[in-house]
Amino acid sequence: MNSDSIGRKTLPFKLGVTSEVITSRSGLAVFHETALAAGVLDQIRRCLPTPCSNRGIQPEEYVMPLVLMLTGGGQTMEDIREIARDAGLRRLCRFRHVPSADAIGVWLKAAYRIVGMKRVNDYLCRQTIARSKVRELTLVTAATLIETEKKTAGRCYKGFRAFAPLLSFLHELGLCVVSEFRNGNVPAGVGIEEQLRQTHKLLESLHKRLRYLRSDSAGYQANVINACRELKVVFTITADQDAAVKQIIRQASKAGGWTRLFDEQKEPTNREYKTAIHCMEKTEAFTLIIQRYPNPEPDLFGPEPYRYYVIATNDERPTKEIIEFHNGRGNAENYNKELKSGFGMDHAPCQSLRANAVWLEIGVLAHNLAVAVKRLLLGGDWETKTIGTLRWQFIFIAGRVISHGRELWLRVGACYYELLQRIREKLSLVFSPAPT
Repeated sequence: MNSDSIGRKTLPFKLGVTSEVITSRSGLAVFHETALAAGVLDQIRRCLPTPCSNRGIQPEEYVMPLVLMLTGGGQTMEDIREIARDAGLRRLCRFRHVPSADAIGVWLKAAYRIVGMKRVNDYLCRQTIARSKVRELTLVTAATLIETEKKTAGRCYKGFRAFAPLLSFLHELGLCVVSEFRNGNVPAGVGIEEQLRQTHKLLESLHKRLRYLRSDSAGYQANVINACRELKVVFTITADQDAAVKQIIRQASKAGGWTRLFDEQKEPTNREYKTAIHCMEKTEAFTLIIQRYPNPEPDLFGPEPYRYYVIATNDERPTKEIIEFHNGRGNAENYNKELKSGFGMDHAPCQSLRANAVWLEIGVLAHNLAVAVKRLLLGGDWETKTIGTLRWQFIFIAGRVISHGRELWLRVGACYYELLQRIREKLSLVFSPAPT
């Protein structure tokens, strides 16, 4: 190493300007092409009204740049500028217009757009589920909080202002099948039965089966349990420890006969369990699986040496299997985290509840489009990758966009060519013919 390089405080290259059309997000073109092949763009045109003038911005010209922005890592409406600046991506996706953040804010406020966006999301869910090989699916529901300072938001049970969307995912696919944007003062359990029935109807129309419902204590309601029985859905729900359940716990503690719980490696844990039969005022009998474990802070919680955790279920599998299955409910938080942190849904950009609801539906569309790309086109280890990993390994591919022989070309590095070529060849096979 010579003395010049030792004393140098910058890297040894010079900066220049190129007139070539380039993009640093070649992978995003695959997401747009997937939406095109799956019929999502046509569905946007059908479900969202077009402007009166031919010169107006079309609904897909609002939705798809936002979807690609959120997929590429944008967090706020102002980040749409990065899509507008990416001449190569705009040319590949044939974006005539990329609306400004202000225009997007106005567009989101129209009431009828929430209905249209829900239909678009339902359509994409149908396309993805119909092409999945999974026959029996598990619904995981969970409300989540989006903390905000906006005055239109209500105070949640934690005391701060928030919005509280209720989201339902299919565990086997990671797909968000139903979403409802709500104010923070809406109880978490409101709407779970409706989302359960909506998901059951969706899967039934596709000749699939909703086999399980897995929920936290928000789902411990007579109407949810009764709906599961009516629809023949097996449920495991964290039980509220109300007066009736606490009485059963006391009786179980006095009776003894606890069974040690072993983990998946058959090592003993500090938990024990036993079962009991219980029913609510308006339900048939179901099983309570009562788990107990040593009280970590007995001085704080009184003389009781144990803490308790209770699962309500109609599952007929062995108790240990039910416990292991229900422990997977933590995936609901991972799904919410992926949607919120991964796709920019951890904040609400607008004062209007209605506009924020449309924003959420666009975020759900971006999330579900990523699921479709991973599950149907990439496959293998790609299916479990987060959007953050997907960006690093697939989306942020540099490419040169050129016109040659009256055709548009995207030239990328040799190490990425085979991957992109394989995906594009698979597109026509996967999405033809398109199931309804």
